[in-house]
Amino acid sequence: MSSGTLIQWIALAICVIFAAARMPDAVRGKGRCMFVVLVLFVLAVVLSLPPIYLVVDGLLGGVNVANLLIRFSLYAIMLLLGLRGAAAFGSRRAQALIRGPVGISVLGFTVVATVILFVLSDLPESSTGLRAYADQTTVHWYAHLGRIYPAYVGACLLGPAAANALDTTARGLHRLAAGMMAVGFVMVLAHMALKLTGIRTGAADVYLPFGAIVLVTTGITLIWLSRRRSAKDGSANFLAGEQRRF
Repeated sequence: MSSGTLIQWIALAICVIFAAARMPDAVRGKGRCMFVVLVLFVLAVVLSLPPIYLVVDGLLGGVNVANLLIRFSLYAIMLLLGLRGAAAFGSRRAQALIRGPVGISVLGFTVVATVILFVLSDLPESSTGLRAYADQTTVHWYAHLGRIYPAYVGACLLGPAAANALDTTARGLHRLAAGMMAVGFVMVLAHMALKLTGIRTGAADVYLPFGAIVLVTTGITLIWLSRRRSAKDGSANFLAGEQRRF
């Protein structure tokens, strides 16, 4: 097993464990939004693994609809994470950028462009990551456009997450969680920047996106654990009332 494949399996295991840990609370109506985010992360990561992708896509017709599912899962993840994250980090500016006209326009454009480019591409057989069709112009732009919305939301949340990580009045667990999420958003932005430059990214093409998933999902879970601890001891924390949303 290559190191790139290993981090994909590690990311999947982490997402499954974190989602399972959140399930009891979700059943009781607590933190359902973040539970959905974790479940969607599981879906996106599991479909990135060739053996699973080929089977699932085969059941869907063998024309790479599974890749489209990955894209839509990531868009939904970033939308939900953006809305909850901006509120949790107390950033009205980030909230306005994500849920306002600009954010909705970026999301709408990305979704429409993704569908159009997918339909225009010639994808007769299943291919994980559409690697077999990388020479098609439509597939090339399909891949680039798929990174726009995740990068946009990551850019909106990076500042607030970093600010919370540096807040010396916050509890250590909260600062660690915010710091991990901030680094994860940096990795998302770095991956997009590298792909746009056309530089051969090699292993970074796997380590950056899946490393970001590991950091962001761990950060989400640490915030949840801190909320539970705060509920027990009655202490305040830097997420104040908004942290319950995680």
